Amino acid sequence: MNMRDWWWDAQDQLPAGATIVPVICASNNTHLTNFSDDQHAWPLYLTIGNIRNNIHRTPKKRAWILVGLIPCPPKGAKNIEEACNSAFGTVLSQLRHLDITGPGLKWDCADGFQRQCYPLLAAWVGDYPDQVMVAQVSYGSCPMCEIPKCAPMGHSTFQPLDNSRDQHIYSQLLEDNNIHALHTLGVRQIRNQFCQYTLCKVYRLWQPDELHQLLLGLVKDLLHWLLKYLKGRDVKDQFDNRFTLVPQYPGFQHLSKLFDSLKSGTLQGKEIRGMIRTLAVNCTPFLDCDRKRLR
Repeated sequence: MNMRDWWWDAQDQLPAGATIVPVICASNNTHLTNFSDDQHAWPLYLTIGNIRNNIHRTPKKRAWILVGLIPCPPKGAKNIEEACNSAFGTVLSQLRHLDITGPGLKWDCADGFQRQCYPLLAAWVGDYPDQVMVAQVSYGSCPMCEIPKCAPMGHSTFQPLDNSRDQHIYSQLLEDNNIHALHTLGVRQIRNQFCQYTLCKVYRLWQPDELHQLLLGLVKDLLHWLLKYLKGRDVKDQFDNRFTLVPQYPGFQHLSKLFDSLKSGTLQGKEIRGMIRTLAVNCTPFLDCDRKRLR
């Protein structure tokens, strides 16, 4: 929060002496039990950006609080994302119509002083399905920019900074009932209630996620590309042998099955981090020999 321009931009629009309280929400679809019709729920957690990072990361400090446990609709129900989005909006409804020209809210701060505080929805932490639910975009679209679905990396026509999502344009298209344009841009044909929140940029709420975006996204794609490369060089069998013979050692990931035979969802962040530590050791010897042979 301290390194983003959002805080400074919001401060310029508030009265002199105002204290911004950036509200950070987090949600994730959670499995509760197998004994009552496989029930799931969406917990909604809340914290503020005025707390230091080392406090945020300490569970005993209780910097995060649970403000709602939203029950998920039954399997097969329609418009599940819309229903959960509406439920989250109901929980956070007091932030919706904050008057930035008014006196704000007089709150007691940790240093013992009272300040005129302005709580603003600033960020939302969650995996990709949660971001799609909050942004109300079609699944497979980017919550931040208008890159087409399945577009290759380095797409030259659509750049995130030049073609970022604009909630004002979408609102106008919705008023004009231009459903085709909204569908082309990957936006649902409903009015996103988070657009009504004061100084809230709905398509900038997304935050980088090490587990889902880096480990389960980029690294897994890199490993799939690596397997195709190894097959093209006829050294995949050697890689498979080394991959399954990684010794038992703290921090290493020992797997008895081949990587391409593992089911989707088997590997989690911990397992992939362990695989990264041994990846260079597994690949370097026969790739080096293959390079010499190609010479």
